[in-house]
Amino acid sequence: MRPRILVTGIPGHYTRLANGAQGLSVSYAERQKQPETKEEFLQELRNISNTGNYLIGEGALRALAPHAKQVPFWHLYNLSKSGSGFDEFNANFDICVFTCANLLRKGLSADAEAEVLSRLNMPIVMLGIGLQNRRDLENNLPDGTKRLLAVLKEREHYFLTRGYESAGFLKDQGFSFVRPTGCPSVYFMPDNMRRSMKRLSSVKIGKARTIFSGYLGGNQDAILDANALAPQDTAPQYVVQDEFLHFDMKVEPQDEGRVYDSASGLMIGDLAYPGTEREKQRFEVRTFFDTNQWRAWASSMDFNLGRRFHGSIIAMQAAVPSLMVAVDDRMREMLGFTGLPAVDVTEIDKAENRAEFVADHLAKLNTTELVDRYSDRERAFRTTLREIGIAN
Repeated sequence: MRPRILVTGIPGHYTRLANGAQGLSVSYAERQKQPETKEEFLQELRNISNTGNYLIGEGALRALAPHAKQVPFWHLYNLSKSGSGFDEFNANFDICVFTCANLLRKGLSADAEAEVLSRLNMPIVMLGIGLQNRRDLENNLPDGTKRLLAVLKEREHYFLTRGYESAGFLKDQGFSFVRPTGCPSVYFMPDNMRRSMKRLSSVKIGKARTIFSGYLGGNQDAILDANALAPQDTAPQYVVQDEFLHFDMKVEPQDEGRVYDSASGLMIGDLAYPGTEREKQRFEVRTFFDTNQWRAWASSMDFNLGRRFHGSIIAMQAAVPSLMVAVDDRMREMLGFTGLPAVDVTEIDKAENRAEFVADHLAKLNTTELVDRYSDRERAFRTTLREIGIAN
């Protein structure tokens, strides 16, 4: 008998339309949101914190058996605070898949996660769990995260990690079923992921319409990337994930009171961020709250140079050739495990001619090996889900 699967944690973009929940039932609005004023736009961004996270929930749900039921985490958390309602979930589900990201990090105490999972009397699959920086965690694990790990030790658990470093940390904590599998977003639309890699040799740096991502407002690296790689006399394209919330990027309404165009994803308000005086051509900046719209737009582009993991993964899902820049240990872990096309930030930043460096790097890539390694990782991911009994 197949297990009844509850899915919660980081959601896909579809949960933007959830407008209420009662017991096991979740209701959804029939009208798409159009967050075009400054207040509406920023609130929509706060709801997810980072639009790249939508890919995690989306990838997880696609990989799981079709009868899996997604319930917003906020609903389960509200039930935990009220002290009632979990009997119904425990009676109707056999296993919980909790979709997560870099949950193990110094600045996050997983109190809410510990509270909710402590009330679910069933095995827990921590899907896509990762750490931010192991050195920060060795003697400084937040109290809420300690409680979460203690809760998971009390029952059957499965940790499917983003890479080897996270797996090693969890094994050192005494957990047994720990498998490095990568982020579930990597295995969404796998045929297009493979096409993306096969097309790398055809990219014409300096002529290719390129998607850029990074940390505008926090640093100016993406500006230097665009100055070097974007075709002359064209507006380089930049996709936002969380810059308006966590970095020094600001937007003010134009005359009509709008900052955002829902149809195109284009930021139409007055944008301000450090480094604009260094831009050869001003960025066209876009934000996407719907992953289908994001992929559709990305598919019209020729190349992606990304300093954001999920901003690059969604381009690859659209079959766009992509090269990622590994900017931190978290990204290095994910890229090291999957073997997706990447360079380290230290290499590209020290290059005298950034365009030549990228072109030379692409020319040296063995795309057959890239595709074969990706396919091996995909098979291992799906095999692990089948072993647990939750695979599509």
